[in-house]
Amino acid sequence: MFAQIRHVAITSPNYPLLGKFYEAMFGMNSSGKTSPVGYVAYSDGYVGLNLNPKRDGYIGALDHFGIVVDDAAEVLRRMQAKHRDANIVERPSTKPFAAFSGHDPDGNIFDLAQRDNDRRLDIYAQQTEEGWRHDRYLNKFAIRTPHAERVAEFYQDVFEFKPLNRNTPAIGYHLTDGRVTLSILPWSIDLFAGMAVKRPGPDHIGFKVEDLGGFKHHMTQMIGANSFLRPIELGGGPEADVRLRLLQSVSLGKLQIADPEGLWLDIDDGKN
Repeated sequence: MFAQIRHVAITSPNYPLLGKFYEAMFGMNSSGKTSPVGYVAYSDGYVGLNLNPKRDGYIGALDHFGIVVDDAAEVLRRMQAKHRDANIVERPSTKPFAAFSGHDPDGNIFDLAQRDNDRRLDIYAQQTEEGWRHDRYLNKFAIRTPHAERVAEFYQDVFEFKPLNRNTPAIGYHLTDGRVTLSILPWSIDLFAGMAVKRPGPDHIGFKVEDLGGFKHHMTQMIGANSFLRPIELGGGPEADVRLRLLQSVSLGKLQIADPEGLWLDIDDGKN
């Protein structure tokens, strides 16, 4: 593949504890790259999960994703040829995870790295094909955006992501790099009748697990061992039920929960 999704970033005021949740719940391992005053980084062996501290002026939430490509110059050429309202810029050398940052036509942010770029100390160097055999791994990043069709076309044209070959009633445009799904979901204010309005931008992430029953049993055991790592069950009240139905309308998985800070998670075991 010309391009692959290789990391996801979350901003959080409690990022070390949140990292322990993803480690305990999904078996993600520390990448060994941390900062005493900054990020912590985990990996499923293929996709990195970067947890960044919430700083002044920023919102604690799902923040962006990162793409590694064969040729960053070709990415810019494709943007200029057909998608001039998108752009990439070079990042400072102090930023370890990507050489460039960019945005799609609706302003959604992504990091960009080139496979042969050896002047960066980044997480990709530690990730190998062993990750393909992990039982649990991050397999989805979802964006809710006003011009979903145009944005989906951008990721197909520029990064060669392909429409997901799967029969699903899920609303939106679901693209794949061969392993991770990028879901581009529509945003309009009328979608939020009966609930508080969510702003456009990154919406939720998904995980593939080996068996849903076994995963639920593991989750129960984890909560019993440490209640601080308890995920949030969705639904249970009038507005909460509306939120759950909205998530389920775009979900590809069988179980929808939230992490301890409320980030939606779409979980599937890939079984019929």
